[in-house]
Amino acid sequence: MDRVTNTEITVRGWTLDLYGQVSNAKFMEFLEEARWNHFEGFFESGMFLDLGLAFVLVNVNVNYRDGARLGEVLDVKTSIARIGSKSITLHHEIVRRIDQQMILDGDVTFVVKDLEKGVAVPITGRMKDMFLRN
Repeated sequence: MDRVTNTEITVRGWTLDLYGQVSNAKFMEFLEEARWNHFEGFFESGMFLDLGLAFVLVNVNVNYRDGARLGEVLDVKTSIARIGSKSITLHHEIVRRIDQQMILDGDVTFVVKDLEKGVAVPITGRMKDMFLRN
């Protein structure tokens, strides 16, 4: 669980709020992009959906430290913070590249849900091994 991935995001005009900085909703999209990037290549395309499983967010806890403005390049660092019996928590940090200022840090927790039964499934065996390799 030591692997940290970096996702580069350039702040675009459509991500800004009325105050000229990235809106909190867009920051959540940046974190989602980073999660997809973090797990890319570790799971076969459509594997979980073929098994009737889905990743479902159950908790988001972020600290907004500073704003980000048009044209700035942000680095979103992502790592697995914890693997529980039925949930996984990812840690994110968004840093402005030019001055290394922390913009946001926080944790996002998700479960793997059985779509037919509507319940979270235990993260064990092969599934847990895949996350641990990540």
